[in-house]
Formats: sequence, C-alpha cells, structure tokens
Amino acid sequence: MQQLKILNSKEIKAIKELVTAEFGAFLKEEYAYLQNEKGKVYIVNREIAKVNLDNLKIDKIGLYFAEVQENQVRLSKEGAQLLRRQNEQLQNVVSLNELETKSYFSGQDLDKDLGEKNRMVLLEHGQDILGCARYKDKKILNFLPKIHRGEVIL
Repeated sequence: MQQLKILNSKEIKAIKELVTAEFGAFLKEEYAYLQNEKGKVYIVNREIAKVNLDNLKIDKIGLYFAEVQENQVRLSKEGAQLLRRQNEQLQNVVSLNELETKSYFSGQDLDKDLGEKNRMVLLEHGQDILGCARYKDKKILNFLPKIHRGEVIL
C-alpha cells in the first residue's frame, strides 16, 4: 500500500513554478495536493485536511494531476484537461491534425519539428486537450496509457 504525503505550501509552490514555467499558467482553484513515493501528484478538495489519513489504508485518492521527476513535471491527461479548462491561454500547446491524432491514439511517437528545445507539450485536436507528451529530438514521445488507446477515435 502506498503512502500519500500531503504537500506543504513550499512543495506546492515548487510544483506551481514547474507547471507555470512549462505551460504559462497554473490551476486557479485551491486544492490540496498529495504525492506518492513515485512522484505522482493527486489533487483533492481542501476538506481532506479534516480526515486523519494515517489510520486509513489508501491506494489512490483524488484526481491524478501530474508526475514530478527531477525538476520536470508531466501532466496527466486529466490534469492537462483541467489546466486548459481553467486557463484559455497556455504555452507549449501543439495542435494535431486528424492523421496525427489517430497515430497518437494508436500509441505511436509523432515526428514533428517544434524547434531545438526539448520540453513538455500539451497536445490538442480542435478544442480538445488529448494529454501531455515530451518533445525531444524532433519527436513527440507518446505517454498515452494503453487503456486510453484505440482505433476508433475520430
């Protein structure tokens, strides 16, 4: 059973700075942030502070928002969608056409020249945010979980 740690304001500020530096915005609503040993960050209503988590065996709680590793943040699909819902203007958003979207949902990396800088990007098709991926060496690396992949997407 994993242990979830409630993050303090200093730790939340560090995550906020990483997300803001990468995407130009952060969540506007106030949440409580919990993190497991693997660096996965979950968000929940702040009322969670009233519950003593030490006496509970909890595997997961809240919405999986992001994974923080080595001063880099990778948003989950749901975390990316929530960030867009609360902020219209984001940076590092890459629009995909229909063929690229189908390739992405089939689990393939995408060849796309977005410049020399390696970074995290949000992928969108139309108005829909598809998720977050790493751009490296003129490729968008696919992080889409297998459970979200499929043939009939569009």
